[in-house]
Amino acid sequence: MKWNDGLERALFMKEQAKLRKQYLAAGMTEEQIRALYKFDLNWYKNGRREAVHTQRLDIQSGEDEDINKDNPLYKKFFEKLAVEDNHADYSRFGWIEEIEDERLKAAVGQLTEKEREMIAMLLEGFNQNEIAAYFGVKKAAISRKIWRIKNFLKNFLLDVNF
Repeated sequence: MKWNDGLERALFMKEQAKLRKQYLAAGMTEEQIRALYKFDLNWYKNGRREAVHTQRLDIQSGEDEDINKDNPLYKKFFEKLAVEDNHADYSRFGWIEEIEDERLKAAVGQLTEKEREMIAMLLEGFNQNEIAAYFGVKKAAISRKIWRIKNFLKNFLLDVNF
């Protein structure tokens, strides 16, 4: 943003002269008018400070559009502006691959798709009421199903040990 201080100051002073006449007509004292002038002057200085110290980045967001790579801000902050899209790598059941215990991973692999979906929803923070609404069943049915899944996993791990 560019700032022409001479022009902006002249416009500010012209506005202040007009306001001063209005303030006097309204019956304000010199002290009150000075207080308002100080406030407005501070506002003007803040606007000037922002204009002088703010630099536009002027880069386009699309991939096909030309990006001004000569911009010093672009060069300085490229790493912070760059975004890596890894949504294609996301798997709803990626948590299964993170299981370190091979026996537990095998047990989870034997669950149905619906059962793995329930576990995934629990891991994502859904409560049993929300899971029941998602599957279109009552909360009691989900509670029983989760209890059965837990028992299956416990029994599977115990059976494998013997």
